[in-house]
Amino acid sequence: MNSGNAPLYDKIFFARQPILQPDQSLWGYELFFRNSSSATTAIISDDYKATLNVAADSCSTPGEELPSDVKLVINFSHKSIVEKIPYSLPANNTVVQIPEMTPPTPSLIKSLQELSKDGYTIAIDDFEGRPQGEIFINYADVAIVDIKSATEEQLHKIHCIAQQAGVKLIAKRVEDMPHFELAQKFGFAFFQGFYFKRPENIAGRKLRPSEIVRLKLFKLIEDPAQDFAALAKALQNDVSISYRLLTLLNSPTFGFKQKITSIKQAIVLAGWTLIKNWLRVILLTDLTSSGKSSELPQLATQRAKFLEMVTAESKNKLNPESMFLLGLFSLLEAMFDMPMASVTKYLPLEVDIRAALCGEANNYHQYLDLITHFEEAQWDKLEESILKLGLNPVSVSRSYYDSTRWANGFFQTPGSA
Repeated sequence: MNSGNAPLYDKIFFARQPILQPDQSLWGYELFFRNSSSATTAIISDDYKATLNVAADSCSTPGEELPSDVKLVINFSHKSIVEKIPYSLPANNTVVQIPEMTPPTPSLIKSLQELSKDGYTIAIDDFEGRPQGEIFINYADVAIVDIKSATEEQLHKIHCIAQQAGVKLIAKRVEDMPHFELAQKFGFAFFQGFYFKRPENIAGRKLRPSEIVRLKLFKLIEDPAQDFAALAKALQNDVSISYRLLTLLNSPTFGFKQKITSIKQAIVLAGWTLIKNWLRVILLTDLTSSGKSSELPQLATQRAKFLEMVTAESKNKLNPESMFLLGLFSLLEAMFDMPMASVTKYLPLEVDIRAALCGEANNYHQYLDLITHFEEAQWDKLEESILKLGLNPVSVSRSYYDSTRWANGFFQTPGSA
């Protein structure tokens, strides 16, 4: 599968979904992947090991190892566990996930015991307390439960089994507030699902003056005229952004020979493009409600870079800059707990992009569908979207990988958050 010097990620699709703690801080990611656009299941081989490493690598930044407190939840088959495939990933980060319906053979139980002894976290997926599950629970650290399909009676049973075994529970498919509250009621420790990037749409919610001011800053940074004086004046009125900008540009990351002491000097020395990209992310991060997951702005930034890169490599004649904004603003509804139309009226957007963000089925909206299919690991729908949009599967796969790394690096740069 991997020949010559071609990057392995040219040949795979992978996606990730965050798993959050009750305060919506990040606990880990569940990784989904396939070895190729034609494969319906993972192939257990040396290439499979390499694929795991590529997927894991996407969650860290260039030159850094994955933070020790971020877990990677990966589904392994019976065969792959017995063949010790999980050992291709670091023990402190890796959660070995196995479906509850997997036959609990002696060789599998022995392998799970060894993995646990060597520091790997063991998770049972789709746990319902079936006979196999009650065997696996004795060797597990966490159990993953489909909160959407479980009844309260089933959840009570699961809670009792897990509590007795000292196992923590992850609720997956948490798609709305009732799901979230139900999981909390039965003592779930972690949560995964679309609820965390969907709006509550709080009745009567209006944009505060400070939010409107920051949204209007987007008009300045997206202005082709590049008015350095106007941008400097606007930024000088925002102490928080000014401080972070000067801290960032005086850091070793950029290595300017002279110390930067003013906002205008910072903009001129750094250049409009760098400042614009930095401000896009900072403004979006600052505008996100304190009650929302910090994953939202990072996910929006990754979406933006992904669409920009996909467009730059395609023949669709769309503007990569416009596609960056499409991705960047695609989660505003969840960030503000307001209808998209109420937020986007303050932004410098093309009519068709605004329409796509508000749910209109146009050409731009097809690219939002492309992102969604990737994030939800809907591989068949993803392939349909790639074909429909006339994209190259290799370029799409590579762009997803590179955009994830880019967003990770941006958010871990000193002064960027």
